[in-house]
This record gives sequence, C-alpha cells and structure tokens, in this order.
Amino acid sequence: MNILFVVPFLPQENAPQAGHRLAYEYIKKLCAEATVDVLIISRTEISTDDIRLPHGVENVYVKVVKRLSALHNALKFAFKVAPRFFSRYERSVETFVSDLVSKRGYEVVRLEFSQTFIYAEELRCRFGSNISLHFGVHDVQIQLVLRRTGPEGNFFAKQTFDLEGRLFSLADKIFVLSKKDKNLISSMYAGVKSVEIMPIILPRIFSSINRTQETIKAGNILFWGAMGRIENEEAAIGFIESTFMPLIRKGVPLKLFIVGSSPTVRMTGYRSDSICVTGFVQDPSEYFRAAQIGVVPLISGAGVKLKTLEMLAAGLPVISTPVGAEGIEYDGNLLTVCGLERFGEVIESLHYGHAAFVRDGSAFGE
Repeated sequence: MNILFVVPFLPQENAPQAGHRLAYEYIKKLCAEATVDVLIISRTEISTDDIRLPHGVENVYVKVVKRLSALHNALKFAFKVAPRFFSRYERSVETFVSDLVSKRGYEVVRLEFSQTFIYAEELRCRFGSNISLHFGVHDVQIQLVLRRTGPEGNFFAKQTFDLEGRLFSLADKIFVLSKKDKNLISSMYAGVKSVEIMPIILPRIFSSINRTQETIKAGNILFWGAMGRIENEEAAIGFIESTFMPLIRKGVPLKLFIVGSSPTVRMTGYRSDSICVTGFVQDPSEYFRAAQIGVVPLISGAGVKLKTLEMLAAGLPVISTPVGAEGIEYDGNLLTVCGLERFGEVIESLHYGHAAFVRDGSAFGE
C-alpha cells in the first residue's frame, strides 16, 4: 500500500507537544505496514536538520503556509466558514497535494489533525473513489469551539458544525482516540462512513520511568504540558490562584513544577520559591520521578489529553478535571476526577494520607 501522510506540524519522537509525538508514532506504525511519504504543511520554515522521521519513510515534502496567508483566509471567509479549518490552507498547496497524489499514485491519503482536513474536498473532487481518504481526528472541533469563550464560540459554532460534518462525510475512514469521540461523531454527523478507535501509542520514556520511595519527594506537584497552548496556560494559572497558593498560605509544604515548552512572560512571572516554571526540557524523567502528584486542571479543550495518559503511564497519581480526563477509561486507582474546586482537598488528602506512590498505586507510610 502506498500512503501519503499529511500533517500540519513536524512530527518528532521527543517533540514538546504531545500530539506531535503521537503523530510520529503513527507514522512509525504505518511504515511497518506500507510505503509512506510524509507531507508537512507548516506555518514556519523547517530545517532539514530537524526532520528525523521514522526509518522507512520514503519521501518528505514540506510546504509553508505563512501566518499572513492564514489571516487572509480568515478575513476572506469571515462568518462563512470555520477559520480554524483554514489555518494551513493555501490554494497553491492544494494544487501541490493533488498533483503529488496524481504523480505518486497514492492509494491512501491520511490527513492528520483538523488543520489538514480542508484538502479532502479537492482530493475527492479530483480523484473520486479512486483514492481512500483517512482522517486522524485528535479533537472534535465543534466540541472545542462550544467550550470556547469569546468570538469563536459566539460566532463560529454553526459554521464549524456544518463544515466539520461536510468534511467528515468525505472520509472513507475516520480514526479517533477514544470511544467517547467515536460515539460523538457517529451521533452528531450523518453520512459518516466508518469511525475507528486508533490505539494511543505513548513514547516508552514514560512507562520506563522508575518511581520509588527514594525518588519521590513529598509535596512535589507536576503540571505537564506545552505552555504555548492557551488552554494549558489558563489551566496552570487558574490552578495556582484557586488552589495552590491558598494551600501554601495554609502552610501545606508543596512545590509546583510547571514543565513544558514556550511559557509566556505572564507564566514565568509566577516563578517563586514554591513555583518552578522550567520551559522546554529534553528529558522530563527527573520531574516525573520526583513528583508526588500530577495535576490536569484544564477547563477548556477537547479530545483525549495525552498529558494525562503520560503521567498515568509513569505511575503518577493524577488529579484531573472532567475535561482533562475526557475519553480516558479509569478505575479510580491512580486517577481522581473532580471539579477544580475540589483539587485542594484531594491534594491535602494525598499529601498527608499517602507519603508516596509507586506504579501500582500502592502507598508508603500508610
């Protein structure tokens, strides 16, 4: 089988963003089953030295859609379509994709992430049933938009619903990360042909982290995520102000480690003796080994949160909001799901009731 894998970011094994790491793993899996070419539609120039895709990828193509083009599309189609689907769209790229498919004779085009789905329209129009279109859905966009406050949630919900449904109807197969998303798409969008749950492949680094009574430091709390994402920043700040600082003022001996790439000036402004904002770290193992508790205080976003799965894979007890635990099946052992207003009491309970945790969820010092 000959596959073109289209992705809006540079997939990397150790990328700062969890979704980029997951895309790398999916490419790696496909390379074991088929001949794979990769097309990266990026917002920024990508150095060839940074492209380290899995062994077996035949050809790599890079097209850049500048932010100015994305802004032009947003203005051009304002109030007519959902802007987020056009953030990687450019007419010249659309022509390039179709010509590449014609030249290389791909049997399957896998469009990964919603930013690439818009190219399905031209591909279906030009090639009809002679090509199989597969979508890799990481977030159901209508759900994400409805959870947004501000202009997008107010003005673009209908456009998002209509366009997402139209694009989904073009796909021969839709791959999702959870049963929840499968049921959501199947129930909301008529005309969807096939929705399958694709296994989430996490980097081995997380499951290989060795957490012991000696490595875990009582009171260490880990917030793990790419801090350039607004939903992660708002979650971290909300947690600090509503939960963490009140616990500190109460005298609970805690230290918060916010580990992830691209923290803003606003975020780094919270650095103190009790709050460490690291920025990007190549190997986060030491923070995972030392953390007593992981927190996922998200209040917006959609889809399965890989940060939650990665902390669980490392054996951390995790406290999450329902948004942060969405689509994750859990038995109540390591994962506690509750509203942000209850995070404080759960943290105190874990901190004072259980001195440390190991992978199987057992506790020391009980």
